[in-house]
Amino acid sequence: MPSDELLVAFLDGELDDAERLRIDTLINTDETVSTRFEFLSRSEMPFYDAFEPLLENAPTANLEAILQGLPSSIAAEPAGKNWNRRSFIAAAIGLVLVGVVADRAYIEMQDASSESDGSEWRAVVAEYLSLYTADTLANLTSDESSQGQQLRSLGDSLGLSLPAEAVSLPGIALKRAQVLQYDGKPLGQIAYLDPASGPLALCIIRSSKGPNSPRAEQRHGMNVVYWSDQAHGYMLIGHNSADQLTVLAERVRTALST
Repeated sequence: MPSDELLVAFLDGELDDAERLRIDTLINTDETVSTRFEFLSRSEMPFYDAFEPLLENAPTANLEAILQGLPSSIAAEPAGKNWNRRSFIAAAIGLVLVGVVADRAYIEMQDASSESDGSEWRAVVAEYLSLYTADTLANLTSDESSQGQQLRSLGDSLGLSLPAEAVSLPGIALKRAQVLQYDGKPLGQIAYLDPASGPLALCIIRSSKGPNSPRAEQRHGMNVVYWSDQAHGYMLIGHNSADQLTVLAERVRTALST
């Protein structure tokens, strides 16, 4: 398959007789080459007008100088040609196509990365918790008996032991433990009320992504520390400072891993 540059050189009459005959034969016998040649030869297509202002001011001299500075093996083919309007169009088309492919690859990588680190569920949790105020939790019952039952029920749903002493936070009242649902899986939320910073939550979901050390991020104006073990993903989220949240998260992580 001849390159676009070679096809536009054919269009511009810049090839020697032997090469011109070879390309002409390919155009007449190879459907792929013929289709590409027809596409490049349609100078009335919209992309021609779109690139017209750039072509008028194209830095031909600079491009020629760059080509001259390339290793001979790279510059050999284009060095013998003058850059013309069709050549610039072919190059521009190539760059656009490369850009499209690169954008798609980047989006796919971002999606893969998002799935691999579990950021979707953290985004949902953060959006949900952003609706909480101190009043949301202030009037909830805080007796140890009911909270113990809630934690046992939550632990049963997640396949995880959640003793009250493991999830308690110093100076911060535990207000409720409940089972929510995300993507068809149970999502545990243990809600706290910090007298200084407001609502705080430890959220847990089943995960098969394997152990990951704690990491920090921000969502909806709140600080987040998240990590995972062999079977679960965790996140602690609230308006507490990043440093304080890191200390609290490490306390919980250590308690749940022992």
